[in-house]
Amino acid sequence: MPRPLAGAHHRPPVRRRCGRADRACRMIETVLGPIRADDVRRVNIHQHLLSDASGLSRPGNEPAPPEERVSPGNRGFLNWNALALADNLRLDDPDLAVEELARAGGPAGVDLVLECTSVGLGPSHAGLPAVARASGVQVAVAYGFYVTPVLPEWARALSEDDVREHLLAALVDHIPGVGFRAASIGIMGTTGDVPGIERARLRGAAAAAAVAGATVSVRLDDESRCGPEVVAELVRAGLAADRVLLTNADEYLDTGYWNDLLDTGAVLEMCFGTESQHMGRMRNASDLQRLDFLTGFVESRPTARLVLGGSTWTKTQLRRYGGYGYDHLTARVLPELGRRGVPEDLLDAMVTSEPLRLLSR
Repeated sequence: MPRPLAGAHHRPPVRRRCGRADRACRMIETVLGPIRADDVRRVNIHQHLLSDASGLSRPGNEPAPPEERVSPGNRGFLNWNALALADNLRLDDPDLAVEELARAGGPAGVDLVLECTSVGLGPSHAGLPAVARASGVQVAVAYGFYVTPVLPEWARALSEDDVREHLLAALVDHIPGVGFRAASIGIMGTTGDVPGIERARLRGAAAAAAVAGATVSVRLDDESRCGPEVVAELVRAGLAADRVLLTNADEYLDTGYWNDLLDTGAVLEMCFGTESQHMGRMRNASDLQRLDFLTGFVESRPTARLVLGGSTWTKTQLRRYGGYGYDHLTARVLPELGRRGVPEDLLDAMVTSEPLRLLSR
């Protein structure tokens, strides 16, 4: 089992000062080193660039096609059986990652993406600096533990204190196996009503983030409604509620539940671009449904703390394979929200000020 990283007593890194002499810079840890938050315009706060989620693979509800790799001929099958081909669950081509991510940058795109592949979903942190350099888009990393069934044995064996030390080291020293720090903790996976082992991991994550001044992102089970309880658990462990990011909230388009979650002080993340299903196992709304829900929700609660992402985690979501690609958020979603009357200052909050607040320390 890999040991937690060096030292039992970690200190957050000292930040240089900029601007007025009495004001510390807001900095964001990236795979190429710390950058000034004030130099970032737009953020896509949830993406996957290099990952292997094939541990989630399972048979589909119809006979599998003969091809074992994603192709135009099995795209229809994968739209309804997204988990049935392991190849679909692997983002394993660094050159393709560069090509796809480069489309998301530029004056009309994003300056930074948060790579959110948790332990258990096959992160490939060592390949990210080259992707960032070649694409011209800054890449920050969220580092955390997904749900128990997909975790490696060493991660399953960590106690609450071990989790705290391991994640704190990733924030203030370096992520295991690479020379850069995590920008935030996450995505921490939960299931059902959150069993004790997951609660212990959440408490360890919260304690680590509180020391480092970082954010913890958590994915809630879409069939459970225990989100407020999860936020309370994190707060009791020492984390400020506004440093809790609840990811993939588009998986439960429930106005009452969203209001309950926001009332805790946490931030909600909505992702666009995942429309495939795995019948009987995984359900996703369409982007049209997401747009309809979000525009109605922000009209009723314009001060809601919300951020936007993409969560591109399958090959069929990439442009190469007929998907929307990493540029979907800025090329289509933001313009459509503007056409629907969402105020510009609210759009800016969702892709600039709020994500920068969550990622800077």
